[in-house]
Amino acid sequence: MDYPEIRKLAVSPKSRGKGVAKALISECILRTKNRGLQTIGLHTANFMENAIKLYEGLGFERLPQYDFEPANDGIIVKAFRVHIK
Repeated sequence: MDYPEIRKLAVSPKSRGKGVAKALISECILRTKNRGLQTIGLHTANFMENAIKLYEGLGFERLPQYDFEPANDGIIVKAFRVHIK
C-alpha cells in the first residue's frame, strides 16, 4: 500500500465508551495530514462491530481488495481507509 496504516489500536475495557478510540484515531489522522499525506488505512474484523461503526462514522471506506484471511480460519481481516481533507 502507498499510505500509512493504523495498527494494533486497543482501548482498555474500563476506558471504552469515553471517546478514547476516537481521540486516538483522530490524532493518527492529524499526524498523517501534518506529514502532507492524504490517506490513512487500517484493518479489522467483523467481530469488532463497535470499532467498525466508529471507523465508518469517521469516514473510513471499505477496501475489499485488501482484505485477507491470515489464519485460514474463516476470519477475514477487512481493509478500510479514509481520505483526509
